[in-house]
Amino acid sequence: MRILLITSFFYPHIGGSQRYMEELYAKLIASHSDTHVDVLAYNTDQAPKQETYKGLTIYRIPCWQIIPDRFNLPNPFALFVQLFKLARHKYDFVHTHLRFFDTTWWTWIYARLIGAKSIFTEHVATTPVHQSKLVEIVTAIVDATVARWTISKYNLITVTSQATQKFLQQKMGVKKPVTVVYGGVDTQFFNGTKKQSQSIPQSKKQIKSGDIIVSFVGRLIWTKGVTYVYEAIKKMHQHLPENVYFILAGGGELEESIKQQVSKDKLSDRVYLTGTLSTLQVKEVLSNTDIVVHPSHHNEGFPNVLLEAGAAECMVIATDNAGTNELITDKKTGLLIPQKDPQSIIDTILWGLEHKQAIRNMAKVLQKKVVQEFDWKQISEEYYLLLNHNLV
Repeated sequence: MRILLITSFFYPHIGGSQRYMEELYAKLIASHSDTHVDVLAYNTDQAPKQETYKGLTIYRIPCWQIIPDRFNLPNPFALFVQLFKLARHKYDFVHTHLRFFDTTWWTWIYARLIGAKSIFTEHVATTPVHQSKLVEIVTAIVDATVARWTISKYNLITVTSQATQKFLQQKMGVKKPVTVVYGGVDTQFFNGTKKQSQSIPQSKKQIKSGDIIVSFVGRLIWTKGVTYVYEAIKKMHQHLPENVYFILAGGGELEESIKQQVSKDKLSDRVYLTGTLSTLQVKEVLSNTDIVVHPSHHNEGFPNVLLEAGAAECMVIATDNAGTNELITDKKTGLLIPQKDPQSIIDTILWGLEHKQAIRNMAKVLQKKVVQEFDWKQISEEYYLLLNHNLV
């Protein structure tokens, strides 16, 4: 089986949707030697034009970043040349994802031209969220027009959560079958001994016995809720025990401004920023974390970081956004809070600090659920069967 994945963002760029594609296909080809996967990606991070990564052959073409880290357009000449070359590989499937990306608008045409079946995957269960109202208006127009029309052209439509399935069927009017293929996590990789390292990666924080670590893990952008986390920290830090520390793990457009604010507020001995982290470094952060706070109001699908936090036996506080409640059941596998609400972040963190056994129990129940239902080996095997069924 030969598959071509076409995507606007891919490794080494960091983001949930490309991580989903990367892990899904890396696990698929690791388990099935009869499967070969090529990736055609826009070169957003000045990476090599071609390389092999996790068994995937990646071809990259130049592009223009229209909205940094959100929307790109390819060099059309480079795109046509590379598509022509790849057509000789005789693919069985051509796959793309995310209805906001230009690749979704034309990949189905390319698949038909080369005699392959087309696959479309949607991650996002809401209309787009952005600080710019103009961006929100434009993407809403795209949703109502070109996205709605092109999705129906694909042979196979998959989504990463039931919330996204419901959105496509009820809001986007998709009539074709829509199959849920959940995001997953390498549970063995993230399931390590708690407090196994003595420091937080790329920070000055040294872990001591008895320290309690509360972490935000993700891109430092407005829609991920990091500003609300910091607002909560500012309001409650004077009322916290001295052994409670906060890690803001990740890079993004707000990183420098938050660093300056931390320094201005004289919280450098309480709040630590790491910058962009590798997957191994994320694992190290989570292995030292007691509580993960994920207050996103982003256009989410099924957040990877919650799966990773669950596998690492962290207690999770998260907003009830998109597919989050398919993993986090309030007061059972974590705590759900309203969006854009710093006081709820304060209340749940303080509750967790006062009820340590309760948060340990929730963390254990979440870990069990993640291991049993969301390991990539299981999910990639189910996906392999789905592809074979549609290959006929």
